[in-house]
Amino acid sequence: MNISRMVRSIRFFMFFDQMKRANYARKKKIFHHVGKNVRLPAMLVPLHAELISFHNNIEVASGVKFVVHDAIHGVLNFKYHGIKESKEYTEQFGCIEIMDNVFIGTGTIILGNVKIGSNVVIGANSLVTKDIPGGTVFAGSPAKIIGTFDDLVAKRKRVRKYTSCEKAWEEFQKKYTD
Repeated sequence: MNISRMVRSIRFFMFFDQMKRANYARKKKIFHHVGKNVRLPAMLVPLHAELISFHNNIEVASGVKFVVHDAIHGVLNFKYHGIKESKEYTEQFGCIEIMDNVFIGTGTIILGNVKIGSNVVIGANSLVTKDIPGGTVFAGSPAKIIGTFDDLVAKRKRVRKYTSCEKAWEEFQKKYTD
Protein backbone atom coordinates (compact mmCIF):
# COMPACT_ATOMS: atom_id res chain seq x y z
CA MET A 1 0.00 0.00 0.00
CA ASN A 2 1.45 3.37 -0.92
CA ILE A 3 1.61 6.19 1.64
CA SER A 4 -0.96 8.49 -0.01
CA ARG A 5 -3.51 5.64 -0.19
CA MET A 6 -2.87 4.85 3.47
CA VAL A 7 -3.34 8.51 4.50
CA ARG A 8 -6.60 8.76 2.49
CA SER A 9 -7.85 5.54 4.11
CA ILE A 10 -7.09 6.79 7.61
CA ARG A 11 -8.72 10.17 6.96
CA PHE A 12 -11.76 8.46 5.44
CA PHE A 13 -12.12 6.30 8.56
CA MET A 14 -11.88 9.31 10.91
CA PHE A 15 -14.93 11.21 9.68
CA PHE A 16 -17.78 10.73 12.16
CA ASP A 17 -20.54 11.85 9.80
CA GLN A 18 -21.47 9.35 7.06
CA MET A 19 -22.29 12.05 4.51
CA LYS A 20 -19.00 13.89 5.15
CA ARG A 21 -17.19 10.59 4.73
CA ALA A 22 -18.86 10.06 1.35
CA ASN A 23 -18.09 13.65 0.31
CA TYR A 24 -14.43 13.12 1.21
CA ALA A 25 -14.38 9.87 -0.80
CA ARG A 26 -15.89 11.72 -3.78
CA LYS A 27 -13.42 14.61 -3.52
CA LYS A 28 -10.38 12.33 -3.20
CA LYS A 29 -11.66 9.90 -5.86
CA ILE A 30 -11.28 6.93 -3.49
CA PHE A 31 -14.05 5.03 -5.27
CA HIS A 32 -14.83 4.94 -9.01
CA HIS A 33 -17.91 7.09 -8.39
CA VAL A 34 -19.82 8.45 -5.39
CA GLY A 35 -23.18 10.07 -6.18
CA LYS A 36 -25.40 12.34 -4.11
CA ASN A 37 -26.88 11.44 -0.72
CA VAL A 38 -24.56 8.50 -0.14
CA ARG A 39 -23.92 7.47 3.45
CA LEU A 40 -20.87 5.32 4.11
CA PRO A 41 -20.02 3.85 7.53
CA ALA A 42 -16.63 4.05 9.19
CA MET A 43 -14.84 1.21 7.47
CA LEU A 44 -11.47 0.30 6.15
CA VAL A 45 -11.31 1.35 2.54
CA PRO A 46 -11.41 -1.85 0.48
CA LEU A 47 -8.37 -2.78 -1.56
CA HIS A 48 -8.96 -1.58 -5.13
CA ALA A 49 -11.81 0.69 -4.03
CA GLU A 50 -11.63 2.30 -7.47
CA LEU A 51 -13.58 -0.74 -8.72
CA ILE A 52 -16.65 0.26 -6.66
CA SER A 53 -19.30 2.71 -7.87
CA PHE A 54 -22.07 4.21 -5.71
CA HIS A 55 -24.86 6.05 -7.52
CA ASN A 56 -27.40 8.22 -5.61
CA ASN A 57 -29.29 7.82 -2.33
CA ILE A 58 -27.43 4.85 -0.89
CA GLU A 59 -27.05 3.83 2.73
CA VAL A 60 -24.39 1.30 3.65
CA ALA A 61 -24.75 -0.04 7.20
CA SER A 62 -21.80 -0.91 9.43
CA GLY A 63 -19.72 -4.01 8.81
CA VAL A 64 -20.45 -4.25 5.08
CA LYS A 65 -17.56 -5.68 3.05
CA PHE A 66 -16.89 -5.11 -0.62
CA VAL A 67 -14.65 -7.82 -2.08
CA VAL A 68 -13.43 -6.90 -5.57
CA HIS A 69 -10.58 -9.41 -5.85
CA ASP A 70 -9.56 -12.89 -4.82
CA ALA A 71 -6.24 -14.21 -3.57
CA ILE A 72 -6.32 -17.87 -4.56
CA HIS A 73 -3.71 -17.30 -7.28
CA GLY A 74 -0.93 -17.48 -4.68
CA VAL A 75 -2.06 -20.91 -3.49
CA LEU A 76 -2.43 -22.23 -7.06
CA ASN A 77 0.93 -20.88 -8.20
CA PHE A 78 2.68 -22.44 -5.20
CA LYS A 79 0.86 -25.78 -5.59
CA TYR A 80 1.68 -26.14 -9.29
CA HIS A 81 4.98 -24.26 -9.56
CA GLY A 82 6.47 -24.29 -6.07
CA ILE A 83 6.63 -20.51 -5.99
CA LYS A 84 4.03 -17.93 -5.05
CA GLU A 85 5.28 -15.40 -7.60
CA SER A 86 4.54 -17.50 -10.70
CA LYS A 87 2.40 -15.66 -13.24
CA GLU A 88 0.37 -18.61 -14.58
CA TYR A 89 -2.52 -17.98 -12.19
CA THR A 90 -3.29 -14.31 -11.63
CA GLU A 91 -5.48 -12.37 -9.25
CA GLN A 92 -9.08 -12.04 -10.41
CA PHE A 93 -10.73 -8.61 -10.17
CA GLY A 94 -14.37 -7.57 -10.52
CA CYS A 95 -16.31 -4.32 -10.28
CA ILE A 96 -19.24 -3.58 -7.97
CA GLU A 97 -21.89 -1.09 -9.07
CA ILE A 98 -24.70 0.05 -6.79
CA MET A 99 -27.52 1.96 -8.45
CA ASP A 100 -29.96 4.52 -6.92
CA ASN A 101 -32.06 4.09 -3.75
CA VAL A 102 -30.27 1.14 -2.15
CA PHE A 103 -29.93 0.08 1.48
CA ILE A 104 -27.28 -2.51 2.35
CA GLY A 105 -27.77 -4.14 5.77
CA THR A 106 -25.18 -4.71 8.47
CA GLY A 107 -22.58 -7.41 7.90
CA THR A 108 -23.36 -7.94 4.23
CA ILE A 109 -20.59 -9.14 1.92
CA ILE A 110 -20.73 -8.14 -1.76
CA LEU A 111 -18.44 -9.96 -4.17
CA GLY A 112 -16.97 -8.55 -7.38
CA ASN A 113 -18.71 -8.56 -10.75
CA VAL A 114 -22.03 -7.65 -9.15
CA LYS A 115 -24.48 -4.93 -10.11
CA ILE A 116 -27.21 -3.98 -7.65
CA GLY A 117 -30.22 -2.39 -9.36
CA SER A 118 -32.20 0.66 -8.23
CA ASN A 119 -34.74 0.48 -5.39
CA VAL A 120 -33.17 -2.46 -3.59
CA VAL A 121 -32.91 -3.46 0.06
CA ILE A 122 -30.35 -6.08 1.09
CA GLY A 123 -30.94 -7.69 4.49
CA ALA A 124 -28.30 -7.93 7.21
CA ASN A 125 -25.55 -10.55 6.93
CA SER A 126 -26.36 -11.37 3.32
CA LEU A 127 -23.83 -12.75 0.86
CA VAL A 128 -24.30 -11.15 -2.56
CA THR A 129 -22.68 -13.29 -5.26
CA LYS A 130 -24.69 -12.26 -8.32
CA ASP A 131 -26.58 -9.29 -9.77
CA ILE A 132 -29.66 -8.08 -7.92
CA PRO A 133 -32.49 -6.76 -10.10
CA GLY A 134 -34.10 -3.43 -9.28
CA GLY A 135 -37.25 -3.17 -7.19
CA THR A 136 -36.44 -6.14 -4.95
CA VAL A 137 -35.59 -7.10 -1.38
CA PHE A 138 -32.84 -9.71 -1.02
CA ALA A 139 -31.47 -11.51 2.04
CA GLY A 140 -29.60 -14.64 3.01
CA SER A 141 -26.39 -16.46 2.28
CA PRO A 142 -26.35 -16.57 -0.66
CA ALA A 143 -28.78 -13.70 -1.02
CA LYS A 144 -32.15 -14.57 -2.57
CA ILE A 145 -35.22 -12.54 -3.35
CA ILE A 146 -37.61 -12.33 -0.40
CA GLY A 147 -39.96 -9.61 -1.61
CA THR A 148 -40.45 -6.45 -3.59
CA PHE A 149 -39.32 -2.95 -2.82
CA ASP A 150 -42.88 -1.63 -3.19
CA ASP A 151 -44.24 -4.16 -0.67
CA LEU A 152 -41.55 -3.14 1.80
CA VAL A 153 -42.38 0.55 1.34
CA ALA A 154 -46.09 -0.15 2.02
CA LYS A 155 -45.22 -2.19 5.10
CA ARG A 156 -42.91 0.54 6.45
CA LYS A 157 -45.69 3.12 6.17
CA ARG A 158 -47.54 1.12 8.81
CA VAL A 159 -44.61 0.98 11.25
CA ARG A 160 -45.54 2.56 14.53
CA LYS A 161 -43.46 5.46 15.77
CA TYR A 162 -42.69 5.31 19.47
CA THR A 163 -42.31 8.43 21.58
CA SER A 164 -40.20 6.64 24.18
CA CYS A 165 -38.44 3.36 24.90
CA GLU A 166 -41.07 2.64 27.55
CA LYS A 167 -43.82 2.71 24.92
CA ALA A 168 -41.84 0.29 22.75
CA TRP A 169 -41.46 -2.09 25.71
CA GLU A 170 -45.17 -1.84 26.52
CA GLU A 171 -46.08 -2.85 22.96
CA PHE A 172 -43.50 -5.62 22.97
CA GLN A 173 -44.71 -7.09 26.25
CA LYS A 174 -48.35 -6.79 25.18
CA LYS A 175 -47.56 -8.72 21.99
CA TYR A 176 -46.00 -11.60 23.92
CA THR A 177 -48.40 -11.78 26.88
CA ASP A 178 -51.70 -11.78 25.01
